Amino acid sequence: MRSGSTITRQRRKLPLPPTRHSLPDPTFAAAFAEWRSIDQQTMADNKQDKDLDISEVYTKSELFIEKNKKPLTIAAVALFVGVAAFVGWRQFVVGPAIKDAEENVWKAQYYFEIDSLDLAINGDGQWLGFEAIADEYGNTPTGDLAHSYLGAIYMKQEQWQMAIDHYEEADLGDDVLRVMAVGNIGDCYVEMNEMDKAVGQFEKAADMVKSDFTTPMFLMKAGVLHQQKGDWKGAARVFGRVAKDFSTTPDAANAKKLAARAEAMAAQG
Repeated sequence: MRSGSTITRQRRKLPLPPTRHSLPDPTFAAAFAEWRSIDQQTMADNKQDKDLDISEVYTKSELFIEKNKKPLTIAAVALFVGVAAFVGWRQFVVGPAIKDAEENVWKAQYYFEIDSLDLAINGDGQWLGFEAIADEYGNTPTGDLAHSYLGAIYMKQEQWQMAIDHYEEADLGDDVLRVMAVGNIGDCYVEMNEMDKAVGQFEKAADMVKSDFTTPMFLMKAGVLHQQKGDWKGAARVFGRVAKDFSTTPDAANAKKLAARAEAMAAQG
């Protein structure tokens, strides 16, 4: 905790909270649409050819992470920040114990939104950046949220270990943010080519909160990595969960085919 700070602090009224429709900004919408188009294209192919060769599906899936690392990372960061914006409003406005943090954090968030990442991290000499906020308010929800923003920033900058360190420091109270932080750590490990750790993070994220969105998403990521490692039993297990427990989600049809392939490969020893 820093003391005797000479930084000028001014009170600014925070804007109204983002609504369900306004929450995803254009960057998030575009990135998420790009990520989601992979499964949508698979579903379109299935409609055109119901007898699609299972080996073709497997090959496409095996290359999924390798060919789409950048879209996956952008989408993961954008999704995390979109949710963080709403949770940040809720915590800062509702929580009377963190008013001082509320008065300081808005400028760092603004710099993040306009992609001035160095100013978001370090501040501008008048307003604190996320690093100082995380340090000074580390035991508050504001400090934890600052760590999560720093994780997102360092992912953008491809500083994977720094991103992991900050995500791990963020003791987030919101379920969605907690899940996304754990999953984003998995994405960092993929970029660092530490696939065993990545699989562990993806499966942990999938099991934290049952959701038709995050659970199948992280199970599919785990399954692809199991395939790439030749762990067919592991792949069959996670793909089978998606096909059985999330049969109405966009991932279900692809997961069913991938589970069948993995089971056949596991049976061959």
